[in-house]
Order: sequence, then C-alpha cells, then structure tokens
Amino acid sequence: MQKSTRFFAFGIIIVFFAHLLVLSAQDPLMDVDKPSTLDKYDLVARGKMSQGRGLRPVQIARLDNNGEILFACVEGKTLEQLKSTGIVCQQSQLELLVDWNLLEYDRKNRTYKTTIHVYGTDKAASIRKKVGTKVIQLTATLDADLASIKNFLERIDREKNLFAILYGYVLHSYTMHQLGEEIYQKPQLSVEHPFWKGYAWAIYPRKKFPTGVTFLPVEGNQFFFVSAATMPKLDLRQVMAFVKDVAIDNKVDDPELKKSLSVFNLCNEEGKLTIPIIEKEWSTKLENMAKKVYAKTIELAESEKMKDLLGMETQAQAAMFLHYEIRYAFLNYLLEQGMIEAPVDFKNADNNSPTDGRNLVFLIKTEKSD
Repeated sequence: MQKSTRFFAFGIIIVFFAHLLVLSAQDPLMDVDKPSTLDKYDLVARGKMSQGRGLRPVQIARLDNNGEILFACVEGKTLEQLKSTGIVCQQSQLELLVDWNLLEYDRKNRTYKTTIHVYGTDKAASIRKKVGTKVIQLTATLDADLASIKNFLERIDREKNLFAILYGYVLHSYTMHQLGEEIYQKPQLSVEHPFWKGYAWAIYPRKKFPTGVTFLPVEGNQFFFVSAATMPKLDLRQVMAFVKDVAIDNKVDDPELKKSLSVFNLCNEEGKLTIPIIEKEWSTKLENMAKKVYAKTIELAESEKMKDLLGMETQAQAAMFLHYEIRYAFLNYLLEQGMIEAPVDFKNADNNSPTDGRNLVFLIKTEKSD
C-alpha cells in the first residue's frame, strides 16, 4: 500500500471516531422523541408468513394502540394490570396479538408478555458502538470498490443512484439470501400461530431511512427499487411489465408503460432507460463487495457474542439484526462525509418530486447487452 493511501485510510478512521462521539446529538436521520409506545421504535419482524395474508406482523403491531400494549407488556402483565396503567384495550386485541405471535400468554399466571426483543436508548447505544467499530473496518475494506462504482455512475450521470445500489444490492440482497433459509424457511406455522412464526425486534432511537427493498428477477434481469416513506410507491404490476419489456433492448416499447413510467423518470419519451443498467462485469464487483459486508456481519455476530447480548435464540437471528444496523451506520457515515448523495429527502416529502424516483431504481443484467 502506498504511503498516501495509508494516510487517507488513517484519516477516515480518525474522522469516523469523531463522528461516533457526536452521533446521537447531530444525526439528522434519528428520531429523538421520548418513546411511550413501540410505534416510536424501529420495528422489524422476520420469519415465515401464511400464504395469502394481506397483513404483516409490523402492521398488526402498529394497528390502533397495539404499540402501547406491546410496550407495556415488555414485563408480563395481566389484563387488569394492563388496564391499571391507563391503557385502553380490549380482550380481542390481546387475542389478536397472541395469534400473531407478538404476545405470549401464560395461562398459569394469566399474564401477557411481549415476544419482541426491545432495545432502549442505553442498549441501543452499546450495540451501535460495536457496530460503528466494524463499519470503520468495512469502510477501509470497500474504499477502492466505492471509488470505482462511483466513477462509473458519474460517467453516466447517475451518481445519485449509488445510495440505492449500495442499500439494495451490496448491503441487503446477498446477506438476506445467505441467512434466508434459517430465518424464513426453518420456522413452522402451527395451530397456535397460524399467521406468522418468527422473531421481531424494536430499537430506539429509530432511524428515518428507506422502508425496504423490492427485488424482481425477470427473464435474466434483476430489477431493484428502494422504497422511501416520503416518495410515491411504484405499481408492482407496472414494474413487472416494465422489466419484461426492457429485457431485450434496454428500452420501453409499450406506449402505455412509457407514458405511466415517465412520471417517475424511469425512461424518456423515446422509451430509453434513464436508470443505471449494471452489466455482468459490474454486478460481479458489487457481489464481491456484498460478500465483504456479509463477512463483517458474521464476524461481529461471533466475536462479540451478540446472540447472548441481544437475547436471541440463534446466530442467524443476531446476524440479521446486525445486518440492519450495519447497513444504516455505513450509509449514514458515507452521507455525512459527502462520499455519496442522498437520492431523495427522507424526512420531508415536500422536497421531493416523483421524478426523483429514478434515483431509487436500478437494473442488473446477467448477460451483457448489445
């Protein structure tokens, strides 16, 4: 390694440690309201879902005042004890939460206890300090790769898509695939838990970041779009038709699709795509980056005994939790250091336009196009 490169890497480490010291005070994407309900927490649920169910565990947890009930029942409570706290609740609410495996009912003591792993301010700070240390190492490991992909996107005037590419592919897709079998396939639905079986966690302060990643494999292509609460949602049926349409020539030929998707600036009037098209050469580089992220995630899960610290049952569960935390910490650091641009305003929808949607979308081709 050349001397200038060593000095640059050392500078990154010094700046990042300084960043960690002021993170809780200056982080522009952190929700700092005092929590009295799990609605104020980042809430994530992973596991096996019943086919055909329209709702998901997080949606159930946020219905009505279910967040208050779940927060109050972190320590087990009877129905009478719960009502004595001033929380208004119905027996049917508790039964719904039990059916969805978000509360467990102790018949002997007649108590309800939240099954969600809840991490408040102090625990979150401890966890995120450990995550921050790994992110320092990760940044140094990926520095050359980041510069390479950033230069590629700048050449095609799509540097604002770097956030989505890192979030959706490098930091998300590969790790989810590696952990998927144990997290999504191993749990089994039962008569007691017919809708969802898995595990969930809530952590505070929460981060106001994109709400998820959608990945569509269609005819040899991989279409990704990152969702943000402050942006309008893409119609999944249109997206499926869009990916099929562009599979051959990277162009939208259907006039109706061309008209509807032009609102999001995914293509121009001629149907030519305005989003990054990642050919196989670049997708291989991105996958190698993703493998490094996964390795750091597993390393942290094992070296710090995170399973025990988090109170989770398996290493895979702890790794999935850390995957979310590392993803945020890494991107937040890159944003604050000006190494990447925010694709949209994640806090204020008024500052966004529907055409900013293309900043959250990219297409990966498995075979090189003509």
